Amino acid sequence: MKKHRQEDISGWLEDAKALARAEKELGIEKWVILSIEYQSKDYRRVVLYQYDLPRDLYEKYRWVVRWRQARCQCLHPRETVQLYHSYYDKRTGLKTDFNSCLSKLAASKAQITIAKKREQEYLIWQRQNNLFFDENIDEELIKYREKLKKKEDNYNLLYQNIQHAVEEHLSIKQ
Repeated sequence: MKKHRQEDISGWLEDAKALARAEKELGIEKWVILSIEYQSKDYRRVVLYQYDLPRDLYEKYRWVVRWRQARCQCLHPRETVQLYHSYYDKRTGLKTDFNSCLSKLAASKAQITIAKKREQEYLIWQRQNNLFFDENIDEELIKYREKLKKKEDNYNLLYQNIQHAVEEHLSIKQ
């Protein structure tokens, strides 16, 4: 039972490392826009502070933002002061929220990397332990390669969609 849990954790760690590597290869720069604000009596947004920070810096010094929010709450005791986050990629300007196109692209690239690694492990094991192994007729390997090809096609489609979205974003900025 413990061995099964250990395999689950190591698999999760492998996925996390592959995802981080994919984000690095794609050049995703994680930033966050923080906004401390409240809603006035006439339902207008009143922005007290707004920050544009690297996400790592925000994660490291989150207490500073919480302190600033608490200070604003003290200065405006009758209002409900809120903190809003907007995660995005600095290079492209696209959101990096959960289920966004950039996160899907990074996850897809990570899955392809893991799948290729497993394919190589399978090939090495079969070549060492199966005297009659033939790559061209192994049904399991053929099915696996078809699935890998579909994953690569999906990745390429996502990549094209992101390029299109970045072009739209840059044209809107100008």
